[in-house]
Amino acid sequence: MFEINNITSRRMIKIVALIFVGCAIVLLFTTFDMIKSRIRDAERRSGIKNLAKALELYHDKYDNYPDSADDGQGWDLSSNYDSNGEPDFLTALKTEGFINRTIGDPVNDIFYYYRYRKYKAGEFGCQNSFYILQIANFELPAKDNGVGECPDFNWVQTTLNGYTMQGFD
Repeated sequence: MFEINNITSRRMIKIVALIFVGCAIVLLFTTFDMIKSRIRDAERRSGIKNLAKALELYHDKYDNYPDSADDGQGWDLSSNYDSNGEPDFLTALKTEGFINRTIGDPVNDIFYYYRYRKYKAGEFGCQNSFYILQIANFELPAKDNGVGECPDFNWVQTTLNGYTMQGFD
């Protein structure tokens, strides 16, 4: 009887050890995925800041922002490429040397992308022409969604887990 209990105890210890190792592996992969998501979200924030700086340099040189080429809904999307392989709204910035490489979302698909649109003076109640630059989505919940609004519309509401920047002429 003692040996049967001893064998059963050893099996239970092995089972508990396997369950523990399995849980540790699942936790490791989950943590690793979260770390990768945080890194991609940090890349998105860095990318949009670099794009905003490039837009300001363009504005300083030409006294306006580049026109948006329009995806049919008014936006230039980083996930739509023109015939040169560049996202439309980045072409002017790259051609003029304000950015030296294509800046795109780390995933750059239908859920994760940057978008840009230039609006004319008077649209949405804003007196001057302006642009809206957005990160469509973050992978993790965002605490700061940026700023972008006119008297008649708030673009932050269009990307609830994204980020919005706005610049005025």
